Amino acid sequence: MSEEQENPQQNPLEPIKSNIPPAEPVQTPPVTPPPFQQQPPFGQFGNGMGQQNLPNATVALILGILSIPACCCYGLGLVFGIVAWVLAGKDIKQYNLNPGAYSLSSLKNTKAGKVCGIIGVILSALYIVALVAMIIAFGWAALRDPELMKELLREKGLK
Repeated sequence: MSEEQENPQQNPLEPIKSNIPPAEPVQTPPVTPPPFQQQPPFGQFGNGMGQQNLPNATVALILGILSIPACCCYGLGLVFGIVAWVLAGKDIKQYNLNPGAYSLSSLKNTKAGKVCGIIGVILSALYIVALVAMIIAFGWAALRDPELMKELLREKGLK
């Protein structure tokens, strides 16, 4: 046998003949919009993994930040700082019990609120101590030399 008979060359323009029957077109149903889907609850939009924010993260951060400038308000900064510190402590404990359920960003906000609250408490305490020290110093000076105190008050126009 010759080579041409064993391996007949096929014209590249002719379709390849095979024993496989042609595929029938698949009929697809008409495209309909999906049914109404309810949005996930607030706070679960995070990274799409169902994580939610810690419940008091934002409140602790706001109160912690407010405690710093409020330290000059005769104890208001002390109140804000302590509340922020307590709320942040609760949230950190809650996160440690189930870290997969809460987002990392809310944990960072909680920790920032706690740090700001601690700073606010320290500044408020220092302010109150300084105020008490000034009152004691002026009271002591008034007891030692009442005439000098009256003269100082007259100079300042307070009496």
